[in-house]
Amino acid sequence: MTDRYTRGLNQLKAIDGRDGEVVVESMTKISPDFARYLIEYPFGDIYARPQLDLRSREIATIAALTAIGKACQRFW
Repeated sequence: MTDRYTRGLNQLKAIDGRDGEVVVESMTKISPDFARYLIEYPFGDIYARPQLDLRSREIATIAALTAIGKACQRFW
């Protein structure tokens, strides 16, 4: 395991607990490379950054997804 993977797995456990691990385990059966990427990049690189605390980061994520959802509704 890489440092990114270990850091990402620790972040995932802190955020989602066992539920997050279950999702990754099920994805590993289908696409092991994607499951590894999901741990390393979003959780190991992005969520582990020290600039924002977890609460602020999740508020920003929800705001961005909400904005995208509103923009996409116009085209559907």
